[in-house]
Amino acid sequence: MLELSGITKRFGTTFAVRNFSFNVNECEFVVLFGPAGAGKTTTLRLIAGIAKPSYGEISIQGQSLKNVPPEKRNFSMVFENYALYSHLTVFENMAFPLRARRMPEEKITQFVENMSELLHIETMLDRKPGYLSGGQRQRVALGRCLIRDADLYLLDEPISHLDARLRIQMRAELKNICLEKHSTVIHVTHDYREAMALADKVIVLNQGNIMQEGTPENVFLYPANEFVASFIGNPPMGFIEVDHAADEGRIGYRIHGSEIFLPAYDQRIPFGERQSKLLLGLRANKTSISREKDGFHNTDAEIYIVESQGHRNLITVKIGSQLMQVVAGPDQVWKVGEHSWIGLHPKNLHVFVDGEAAYHPVENIETDS
Repeated sequence: MLELSGITKRFGTTFAVRNFSFNVNECEFVVLFGPAGAGKTTTLRLIAGIAKPSYGEISIQGQSLKNVPPEKRNFSMVFENYALYSHLTVFENMAFPLRARRMPEEKITQFVENMSELLHIETMLDRKPGYLSGGQRQRVALGRCLIRDADLYLLDEPISHLDARLRIQMRAELKNICLEKHSTVIHVTHDYREAMALADKVIVLNQGNIMQEGTPENVFLYPANEFVASFIGNPPMGFIEVDHAADEGRIGYRIHGSEIFLPAYDQRIPFGERQSKLLLGLRANKTSISREKDGFHNTDAEIYIVESQGHRNLITVKIGSQLMQVVAGPDQVWKVGEHSWIGLHPKNLHVFVDGEAAYHPVENIETDS
């Protein structure tokens, strides 16, 4: 449906977007995910026609949008700063795009009431934006965007200002509304949970570059590089810097700054050159912690920080001079400075050479096949 080919946007010598190319299929929910300054909002503005690319082509259904002004593109956008009409009530703000298309007033009232109920703002229809909280204004802006039919919906952080409980509820409502309307959506967020919950396809951005594109499951299980691995997940993947090593004929890794040796699960794993930066990545829920050394818990560590999260404890441990996180049950009580043993099983370790993924755990490959 929508295709971006070699899109670049420069502001002087600064690149906001570098050589972007990706497709959005009909009825697909695509999430642009990344930190502040990654190029997410710029990409939406380029698609909407509010900004023009320095280089590259944007097309829909094979037709170039180069000379098509924003008002002629049947796209609907919600801005992060709301862009509501301050002199109009909530009802009038939401009705505005329908009146612009000369919809009968009876239908307008029905559409606005239905949308306001979905967004839990039905009691605020007579208020003006100045009398609403940030989260309420955000829901009005989202409703005004979604209330009309469009070829493409562009959503810039549409639920970021809601409180945590309402954000979870609105994620489900947003997904349901878009499914019912058979909508094609490009959604911007910096929230990992939001991206994973909503997306059919995730495009991970950083500093104006596409880091990885794929389903939420593939991006999580098979991160293309160190950045993606560190940015997706809660807690994010932890890393241990290691050196090439061999022990009793086995090749593997020696944790940097210690004598701890970890054999490679697969002896064919690429190591890169000797001068390469070698990192092992491990999800916190793929290891465990014990007070006793055994066949699995064979890496000694010191408790550095303990964070209670109710349903679990998130423990930061010091292995040699490096820090990583481990998930423990809520009934496991640990104290800062206490000695422990960590289970770093080689089959659970991701391998990154000079920041790029070189190997992913075997169980992921088996699950994916």
